[in-house]
Amino acid sequence: MDRFELDDIKEIHVGDLPAAKKGIIDSLLGEDVFKEKIPYEHMDSYKKGHEIGTQVENLLKGDQRDF
Repeated sequence: MDRFELDDIKEIHVGDLPAAKKGIIDSLLGEDVFKEKIPYEHMDSYKKGHEIGTQVENLLKGDQRDF
């Protein structure tokens, strides 16, 4: 399996930043607290944020295994 690097997410464009931040938070919490509050037109940004949160979590888990 390829190793994830933080640089892998630098080029992800999220569109609506507040929606993306809520996606990141939901991803890291492991539950969809904010999802229902996101307007339909910003749902793609929320999903991109959720993806970033998942990648960050995977990065942190990978770092823990190295120590």
